[in-house]
Amino acid sequence: VMRLLKALRFMSDLRVMAMMIAHSMLSLFWLFLIVCALLYITSIILTQGATDYRFPEHTEPPEDFERFGEYFGSLFTTMYSLFMSFTGGINWGELAKMMSSVGGLYFV
Repeated sequence: VMRLLKALRFMSDLRVMAMMIAHSMLSLFWLFLIVCALLYITSIILTQGATDYRFPEHTEPPEDFERFGEYFGSLFTTMYSLFMSFTGGINWGELAKMMSSVGGLYFV
C-alpha cells in the first residue's frame, strides 16, 4: 500500500511536469519562428554580399570564387552554412574569415 502511495505521488509530479512542458510549446514555437526569421534575413544579406564579391562588375572574379560558392552560392546554401555554424557543424570562424574579405559590414 505504501509503495502504491509513493507511486501515485510520483505520477502526480510527472503529470505536473508534463503539463508544464505542454504549456511551454507555444513559446517554443514562437522562439523557433523568430530564430528561423533571423536566419533567413541574415542569409539574404550574406548571400547578396557574397554574390557581389563573386561577380564583380569590372574586374576578374576572386581566386576563392569556388569556395564562396560552396558556402554562400545560393540562399539555401547560405542558410545551411549558417545553421551548421551555430550548431557546431562548421567552425564559425572560417565563415567569418571568408566574409571579412567581402567587407567589414558582412564580417560583423
